[in-house]
Parts: sequence; C-alpha cells; structure tokens
Amino acid sequence: MNKNIEKEYKVLLTKEQFEKLLSNYPNAVFKTQCNTYYDTDTHCIQKKKGAMRIRQFNDKFIFTLKMHSNDGLLEFEKEVNENSLNSFQDVEIQNLLDKFHINGNLIELTTLCTQRATIETEFAEICFDISSYNGCTDYEIEYEYKKEHDGLSIFQDILKDVHITYTSNCKSKIQRALESF
Repeated sequence: MNKNIEKEYKVLLTKEQFEKLLSNYPNAVFKTQCNTYYDTDTHCIQKKKGAMRIRQFNDKFIFTLKMHSNDGLLEFEKEVNENSLNSFQDVEIQNLLDKFHINGNLIELTTLCTQRATIETEFAEICFDISSYNGCTDYEIEYEYKKEHDGLSIFQDILKDVHITYTSNCKSKIQRALESF
C-alpha cells in the first residue's frame, strides 16, 4: 500500500475563469475518472474529517483513504479488483481501517465523475477538473506538490490571469457532493 502526505492548493472557478486558465495549456488532454465515496453507516470517517473512495480510471480501481494527522493529510492508496464493498475485505485495507478505528457497516455515499487534465511540472501537478455529481457541475484547479518548493507563489501567479488570490482551499470534492443533496 502506498502512503504519502498530500500537499495541495485548490480553488473553485467559474466556467469562464476555468477556460481562460486552461487556454494557457493548449496541449491539455482530459481523461475521465469516477470516484465512489464510502463511509460507515455511522459516518465514522466523516466525523474524523477523512474520506474514503474507490476511483475508477480506465480499467483500474484505486482504493484511497485520506485522514488528517499532525503531519498533514495522510493518503493511503492501493489498487483493488473492483469498485464494490467486497474490495474492503482486503487484509491490508482492513488493517488500515482498524488502525484508524473505522468500524461498522460500510455504505456507499455518492459518486462523482471528473474530467481531469493534468499538467506535469518539475515540482508539481496542475490539475484542471470538471466534476459532475448529483446534477451539479463545478470547475476547479489544483496545484499538487511532487516535491517541496514555494508552490504558493507559483499558484498565485497562475491565478493572476483570472484576478483570483488564493486564501484557502475550497471544500473537498466529497464535501461538495454530499452537500449537494
């Protein structure tokens, strides 16, 4: 199982702002990924301000658990065979859930599909996301660190074209999807 500390900046944009920023990257190619979010029936993960999903990308399924820690947002990932509750029977996944005291019946919360274009730089990935969930569509740009550097200045510089100043991260995709009901 892969483990890393996620460090990213992200903001929601209007469609017009999104298209303007995207025009700076004419070779951007969008790919579809669908996230199905899970929790216990008592919302144990949500109460811990975490998130658990299985992402389908092409013919792959990736389990992800994100949990807050003193070091930042811990992200655990593992490839699984399918997007279903059966995937959580995996021994490594069970051990991880036990480690974070995630007990109870697991349920599917919602599904969110994203068209994502990823621009690779030396220090980060810049992701342009168009997400659809529960009849809603939103536009987001993420700046995700690959290695330590002054990413905030770079992100602020990217956002200047649409007259936005980054102040804090927007709500997560799962939060937006759950609040849309």
